[in-house]
Amino acid sequence: MGIKGTVTRKDVARAAGVSVASVSRAVNNSGYVKREVKERIIEVANRLNYHPNPIAMSLQSQKTRQLILYQNEITAPYNLQFFNGASRAAYKRGYAIFLDLNCDFSRITRHLVDGVLFSLDVLAEKYIKAVGMNYLLPIVTATNDASLVFPRPVHNVIIDNPRIINMGIDYLLGKGHREIGLVIPQRGKYSELRYKLWKNRMEQEAKALGLGSDLDLLVVRAEIGDTDNLLNERLDPPLILQPSDDNFADYSSFNIGMRAGMRYLNSDNPATAFICFNDDVAYGFIRVLEKNGVHVPENISVMGIDGIYLRDWFEKSVSTVSIDAENVGAVAADVMIDILENKKPKYMNWTSPRVLEGETVMDRY
Repeated sequence: MGIKGTVTRKDVARAAGVSVASVSRAVNNSGYVKREVKERIIEVANRLNYHPNPIAMSLQSQKTRQLILYQNEITAPYNLQFFNGASRAAYKRGYAIFLDLNCDFSRITRHLVDGVLFSLDVLAEKYIKAVGMNYLLPIVTATNDASLVFPRPVHNVIIDNPRIINMGIDYLLGKGHREIGLVIPQRGKYSELRYKLWKNRMEQEAKALGLGSDLDLLVVRAEIGDTDNLLNERLDPPLILQPSDDNFADYSSFNIGMRAGMRYLNSDNPATAFICFNDDVAYGFIRVLEKNGVHVPENISVMGIDGIYLRDWFEKSVSTVSIDAENVGAVAADVMIDILENKKPKYMNWTSPRVLEGETVMDRY
């Protein structure tokens, strides 16, 4: 018996008449053991009340079977779905994921983990700059930009923004819309990416559709930092900050959508349909429009991007180009585990968006 009566693998091996290595393979389900031998080992282990020491097991195997996911906030439905998908995929393969919302990367050396996951490539870049050039755990991140180059090898799960924007425009064109606008945050790396993709495609369509030369008349930009008194006076409820780490503070997309709604109402924007930066922005936008007598989709059509689960909880389900955040998270976890199990996954892993029809787009025919 071990110290203070603790049952060890040697005790189980002796009682079952097998080697210690066979006990390890049987209880860890980590290698071949004849079925009848494995059953005998498990029976003896249960009878002796043997419990493997997880720290000792990880030291021996050099694997903790744990991953860390860094997210700067968890209230956004997209992030929650990413975490859900990653956690379930990891569980199926015998791994666990723990979530770190503080993003204090200097603490990574205190964690017993085999790899690092990110749902946002901006955080992955910050991590590498802070510690990731020296602490060489494998990294997998979701990314909105396939051209992004990291200072060290990083496996990517790519959110295909060119395809997303084109799918949204194609869907609205198919519904008879011509003046297809865009609702985006005032600033932000991926706000600008989606703007450029939208503008490139709309420039291609402009001549055939008979649009004017100034496509920016179709764009609505907004952010929490707006100081327009009219917006502040008329917006209900007041804007609030999302709780998040000071280093990565961001504003609620829903409230940005509300700001955008007020800006639209006080403009001469000629769009008959809008693609919003994400579903949260779309719902904020719709809320303000309908509070002010502009009905969706009767007066104007609105699409989102993401395909969040909350769309089924609102009075009107938003039409959207779904990224399928749960699948993105699941792919990220599977790629990471493939790395750890020496299965040599691809560095570039593409995901497939799809249009989910809802109740916020109407035919113009």
